Amino acid sequence: MGEKADISIIIVNYKVKEYIANLLNSIAKANEGLLLEIFVVDNNSGDDSIKYLRSRFPEVHYIQNEENVGFGKANNQAIRKAKGQYTLIINPDTLVSEDTLGVMKEHMDNNPDCAAAGCKIMNPDGTFAPESRRSVPGIWSAACKVFGLNAIFPKSKIFARYYLSWMDEDTPSEIPVLSGSFMFWRTSVLKDLDGFDERFFMYGEDIDLCYRVQETEFHIDYVPDTSIIHYKGESTQKEDLRYIRLFNKALYQFFEKQYSTRYSFIFRILIFLAVKFKTFTSFLSTKVRQSGLVFSDLLILNISLFIAFAMRFGFDMEQVLLPKNLDFLWINLLLSLLYLFTAGIAGVFRNQDSLSAHMKAIIFAYSAVVLITYFARDLAFSRFILGFGFLFGIIGTVAFRLIRANTGRNNGASGRLRGSRVIIVGDAAVSKELTDKIHSRPDWNYEVIGQIRVEQDHTEEDPQGEVMGTLSQLTDLAKAYKADEIFFALKSISYKSMLNQISSLQGEGISFKLIPDSMDFILGKSKVEYLEAIPLVEVELAINKPFNKFLKRALDLLISFPVFLVLLLLTFPSVLFSRTSLKKHGSYDFYKPVKDHKWKNRLRLMGYVLSGKMSLVGAEIGYGQLLNRTEGITGPVQLSNNRIRNQEDKESFDLYYQQNYSIWVDIDLIFRSLFSDYSVLQILSRES
Repeated sequence: MGEKADISIIIVNYKVKEYIANLLNSIAKANEGLLLEIFVVDNNSGDDSIKYLRSRFPEVHYIQNEENVGFGKANNQAIRKAKGQYTLIINPDTLVSEDTLGVMKEHMDNNPDCAAAGCKIMNPDGTFAPESRRSVPGIWSAACKVFGLNAIFPKSKIFARYYLSWMDEDTPSEIPVLSGSFMFWRTSVLKDLDGFDERFFMYGEDIDLCYRVQETEFHIDYVPDTSIIHYKGESTQKEDLRYIRLFNKALYQFFEKQYSTRYSFIFRILIFLAVKFKTFTSFLSTKVRQSGLVFSDLLILNISLFIAFAMRFGFDMEQVLLPKNLDFLWINLLLSLLYLFTAGIAGVFRNQDSLSAHMKAIIFAYSAVVLITYFARDLAFSRFILGFGFLFGIIGTVAFRLIRANTGRNNGASGRLRGSRVIIVGDAAVSKELTDKIHSRPDWNYEVIGQIRVEQDHTEEDPQGEVMGTLSQLTDLAKAYKADEIFFALKSISYKSMLNQISSLQGEGISFKLIPDSMDFILGKSKVEYLEAIPLVEVELAINKPFNKFLKRALDLLISFPVFLVLLLLTFPSVLFSRTSLKKHGSYDFYKPVKDHKWKNRLRLMGYVLSGKMSLVGAEIGYGQLLNRTEGITGPVQLSNNRIRNQEDKESFDLYYQQNYSIWVDIDLIFRSLFSDYSVLQILSRES
């Protein structure tokens, strides 16, 4: 640290070690022969961040705090030690292009009166981030932001002053404020300003620091010649009350520090109350958005109950709307309150996409209604109405969730019938290794549909036909094959090329994820997924628990019995009087040829399930006997045949199912099988 550096780089970490590892890799590729000194200040992450990073980047200088001292104070710890001609303050959840450091240094070298500069900041979906350049928030500009006028009139110099959004994103200019996610400072000026004001714990300190530049002979520049990706707040939960309070408090702190002497005490009180009101409304609106799916469920349940009530009167609306009959509305209120209560207990508010939690909440809510109406005779209610209301409610809410899961871009949502369609961008060896790792994970629902080579190599063989094309064709291929996600193997592609591709695909609803050089995790916008195989230890298998065995058998009987009766009616009397011979497959007998007698063979399958010889969901036929496992008409292995490459993968998928079994897993697999290409009869037909 004794040698003077070209650039000192400061990164503050709070529980985002994987993002920092990726950022440090991008910085290494952007070095361009510059002498760098890098500081990572850990704000008591409590997750072995320093140990994790030091083993990978021993050349970095680490500062470990015993408590979370805030963004400004943590940066100041490193600023005091910085010896670079320039100092880059950068968020951990960012990625720089290969030319970023060089472009920024050249700009500062050529503009000695520039105190600090920022570059173009891109969102993970390739869109321009408006915080790339900002104005100093005065009363009017802050009010326009708080009340959303800047979003409504983005090209207005009157209403859009906060983000200067009337300016073209590719036009360089002098600006008042930089984003704290990327601030390229002249170190001498930064130290003269004494760094950040430590009274700001988080948010607002970047505005305050830039504002103080106005008191010097220097200025601040926006340099759009290079760009970075910013994942925006992965070290904070932007929807919790603490974040909202910190953000709005920072705005008031800045106002109080810089403007309070200009305004009367009464006006300052009004500003304070406005900030508190904004905090409350922001938190309330966030919770409403978070609970949107729950309230949609509530609406569908009430409509379903009303339809059931209308059925009771043959849809004669004159009868339905009679005052004496409208007394039924109290049951809607009771059901609504019970559903909200049971949804809270079942965890629906925490995970709105959980189909199992949602179904539990409906079952518990209706069960409570039945009990209340049974014991409270004065409140007695038609069992017919409750029964059909329950049936319509289940069908309606589940259908709504399934449609939402399969038409939206929430690739991890429960009830998604197909896996998330993934394209991998990388060279041959890297792409194959990643594909194998991804497909070997039984807990993931990714389907790699092809690979994109960064450069055309005519000598490279592709015996499995997985190569779709080259990087120049990515945009067209992603649209043609309806890709949900694109994984960039950073070992094979430059950051600048990746940024260009992301920009060209913005607005297509495609998610972009990054796989670092180490290839040990996938980095997304809101989570980190490790590529290492999950540990599978064959102890205390959930499927072997007596209660789960009972539920599994009950589900088999509940579904197979009515299906068996329907199939019997369809195939009677040919089943009784047919002279078609049977063909044995393992321990099962089927009419042959199998494909010509599919309905009668389906009847036999249901018969095997009823007898307990088979299960609706179980091991693959022929494979289960080897492991003394009940075989199934469908199952995790059968539905993942396109992902399973070897026997080890098959065992891993089956063991994961046994370890994590619940009745909801079976329901999900049964439903997915209805929409899949897999058919046990087709398999048996090919084998016969």
